[in-house]
Amino acid sequence: MFASADLTQSNEMRAAACVRLIAWNCHHGSLRARLAHLSALSPAIVFLQEFRPARTPAPMTPFATQRVNARKGVALGSLDPSHSVVKLRPRAGRGRGVVGAKVTGPASFIALGIWSQGPRYVDDVLQTVDAYRSILRAGPAVVMGDLNSGTSLARKRRTNNGHSRIVDALADLGLVSAYHAFHRVQHGHESHPTYRHLWKASNLWHIDFCFVPFSWVANLIRVDVLDGKEWTARSDHLPLVVDLRFADTIYSAKHAGWERAGSA
Repeated sequence: MFASADLTQSNEMRAAACVRLIAWNCHHGSLRARLAHLSALSPAIVFLQEFRPARTPAPMTPFATQRVNARKGVALGSLDPSHSVVKLRPRAGRGRGVVGAKVTGPASFIALGIWSQGPRYVDDVLQTVDAYRSILRAGPAVVMGDLNSGTSLARKRRTNNGHSRIVDALADLGLVSAYHAFHRVQHGHESHPTYRHLWKASNLWHIDFCFVPFSWVANLIRVDVLDGKEWTARSDHLPLVVDLRFADTIYSAKHAGWERAGSA
């Protein structure tokens, strides 16, 4: 795991058509404050979960947001000026902690953020995946967020009941966990926790994910979980950071299949 200073993007990285994805359940705080914590990392796409919604929506950012309840919201957008996002029309049958967007930039794709809601976390994820299935199939897509499903690192390394259903459903759509593909580990064998249950270092889980197309695996150059006092003080979850490098400006909007799949 790495501190954020290790991940500040260099000019060389930006010039090489690199795409950075970050998923972070930030636990609380305003959208503006939490984005400030990530600004130096310049993510092409960041999916924030559990930020505190403003009483009056702020016009300051082109983020797609969704209020989950009176105290919590989710937001999907970019802190990289080379990328832009347009919020997708919400699909019937989706979960409450879900927001999707069409991303345009050096790599154009669909981004779907899921903060799974209980009591049936696995079913909540699967219902959302099914609701967006047609657009996820139509072109390159990324599914990311706190799925509230995964591996307890405090016990024998094994996933919770039903987690394989999520992995299989996304594999059927041509998606694979970037962490597992990059580090070459199976689900249930993770080394890096993304969540401390009840803030306890003795109760660690890996439940935050970023699923990318199988065809992007060769483009993965770094997958990290940010750690250190600055991050553990901010949330019970740690940010998951995925870096990809593309040789050319691929998946441009004019070639992306979702342009013909009713993405608005």
